[in-house]
Parts: sequence; structure tokens; C-alpha cells
Amino acid sequence: MVKVLTGALRTHRWLALMGGGFVLSSIGSGLTFVIVFGELLRLHAPASSLAIAYILSSAPGLLGSKLGQKLCVNKSPFEILIIGELLGFLGLVFPVYGVTSSSVPALLMAECATAFATGMTLPAIYLIFKRGLSESEMPVATGIDTLIFSAHVFFGVGVGALLYGKLSSLALLLVDAASFLASTAFMVIASRNFRWEKDSAEIEIIAELPWCTLSTIQRRGVLLLPMLALVGSPAMALLPVLAPVTGEANQTGIALPLLFARSLGQLFGPFLIPASRFNENSRSNKLIFGCLALFLGCYMLVPYSDSAILALILIFLAHVASNVVFALAIYSVLANFEEQQVTAASAKSYRLQMIVSSMAPLGAGLLADQIGPALALYSFSGVGFVVVGALLLHNHRSPLRQKTSTTSRSSQV
Repeated sequence: MVKVLTGALRTHRWLALMGGGFVLSSIGSGLTFVIVFGELLRLHAPASSLAIAYILSSAPGLLGSKLGQKLCVNKSPFEILIIGELLGFLGLVFPVYGVTSSSVPALLMAECATAFATGMTLPAIYLIFKRGLSESEMPVATGIDTLIFSAHVFFGVGVGALLYGKLSSLALLLVDAASFLASTAFMVIASRNFRWEKDSAEIEIIAELPWCTLSTIQRRGVLLLPMLALVGSPAMALLPVLAPVTGEANQTGIALPLLFARSLGQLFGPFLIPASRFNENSRSNKLIFGCLALFLGCYMLVPYSDSAILALILIFLAHVASNVVFALAIYSVLANFEEQQVTAASAKSYRLQMIVSSMAPLGAGLLADQIGPALALYSFSGVGFVVVGALLLHNHRSPLRQKTSTTSRSSQV
């Protein structure tokens, strides 16, 4: 993976610029993430508020993806990326107000604009990768996402967790604002360096992709991210209150390191997959089921771990496993859909993921207020795991018999 990724970055200047822009904005969004959850814990927000914060950090992407899908029909994908970065910048008004006024509702709304922008830009990103990368370079899409996330982990969440309480939240939000503006400049420069073949530029982008027109392998590719969300989103939403220690100071002290361990595991997961085996592994139901089982097993042990160090290790391992599935899901959409289909397919997968990520954590958070976070986790993520297992078992032969695409381009993956 590393060799393919570095080769692509050297070959495609637009890729390095686009990746650099996203790295900058991801650092800022990581700082905001820490500020939002740190302030919610400081204000003694209940578990349901933490779950709602998790939902609002993703659910607005539903509307954003619908808009982005339509914009891809008649706008340059880089124009959409530029608009998305500017929206993220404007959305910082919510955390600024939340911090200055100690407003829980404003903090809950803090990442709405960023979530909307993320959903809007996602179809454009898939289209750029499909147009600008060769078939052998498709795993690079996951690698770029991992590089961006590494900045989010180390310089956003990690540094933010260390600086939270030492520097003012407003100073950290100012860094976030600067990162969005710098990222916008990078996107403008990247758009001027992006080139594609004439026949590719003239391909008519499909605005809608009816479910009945999809092959078995295509449906599976679209459903991989929603299946991951069905198991993972309740656990991730409840993570800040699954700490193995109690007490006001201790809980706040362990919650942010747990969030960092989660991000660190998400960073390492995709690099465990060799670039040459992405196609084979993306079709392996055993691998996907095993990774989800490891994820859920680690989370179920966290409330009963007898030390903070053990809890951090469990969360790290859980998200190494979950992001193996995440990487394979991204690849499956890019590999199994043609250029004119990929925006609609990615938007459909993202919307299904966001629907699941909105409903399951809300139910888990409300239940956690009544019976505790551990039992709520077992109830929601456990049921999700059973459902995903049934879906994989039901289709365990079909994906392996199905062609990846009706054209030779996808069959070369």
C-alpha cells in the first residue's frame, strides 16, 4: 500500500495538493471534535447528549450527499470541494457560540455544517478518484483517506486532547478557522492541475441509480458501510461514557484518551491490507465478519476492564478491525461501479450509512440513560452484529460468482 500511495503522490500533483488541503482541514476538525466532547463532559451532559452530538456530526451529511450528487451532474468536482471547505469554515460559528455561552445545544450543533459539507463533497471525491487514478491505483483512495486521518488523529485529536484545558478553546477554534481557509486555497490550486482524458470528461454522470438495476456485488459494495455503521455507531457514540473508572475528574481524564485510541486504531487499519489483495479481501465475507466480531468483542470488554491502559488497548484493536472493513467498503464502490455511476453509488452508500448512524446511536444513548451504557451497547451493537451476520450469510455465495462490472475496466482491478 505504501509503495503504491507514494508513487501516486509523485505522479499526480493534483492528488498531493488535494490531500494536503484535506490534511489541513482535518487537523482543525479534530481540534473542534475534542473541544465539543470536552465541553460536553465539563458541562455534565448526559449520555443521550453525547449520542446526539455523535449523530449531529454525521446526520446532516444525508442532505449534503443528495445535493452533492446532483451538483456532480453539471459542476466540476473541485468546485464542489471548494464550496465544502468554505461551508466548514462558516459552520465554526456554532462551537464559538457554544464555548462562549456554555450552551449545550450550540455544542451539539457544532459539527452540523462540517457534516453537511462532508456529505456534499463525498460524491465529488469518488468521481475525482475514478477519473484521475488508474485501476491499479484505486487502493490509493483508501491510502489518501488514511493519510488525512493520520493528521486528524495526531495533530487534531491527539494534540487537541493534550492542549484542551491548557489553551483556551477559542484559540484552538481559531486554528480550525485558519485550516479551512488554507485548505480552500489548496483545492483551488489542485483544480488547476487536474486533467483527464476528453472521453472521460464527456461522460454523462447518472443522477440516480435505482436499486433494482444493481448487480449482487454492487449491492454488497453499497451496503458494506451501512453494515459497519449498524455494528459500530452505537458503540462509538457511547465510547466517552464507557470509561472503566468513575468520578468526575477521572471520567473526563480517560474519555479523551479513549477517543484518541479510537482514532489511532482507525489510522492503522487500512495499512494492514496489501494493495494487491484489496480485490480479493473486499469479497471475503469471513474477513469482514471476523473484523466486526473483533470490534464488538473489544468494546464489550471495555466497561469491565480493570485499568485505563487495558481499555485503551481494547479500543485501539477494535478500530484497527473496523477500519479494515471501512477501507474495503471504499474500494468496493470504486471498483464495482463505472465512472458515470460512482457518484450516485457513493452517495447512496453514504446516505444509508448516515441513516443507520443516526438511528442506532440515538436509541443507544436514550437506553443508556435508563439501564447504563454497557447494557445499551450490548443491546444495540449486538443486534446489529446478528443482522449483519445474517446478511453476509444470505449472500455468501453470490458475490463470489458475480462479475465486478460489465466492462473490462472494472474487471482489471
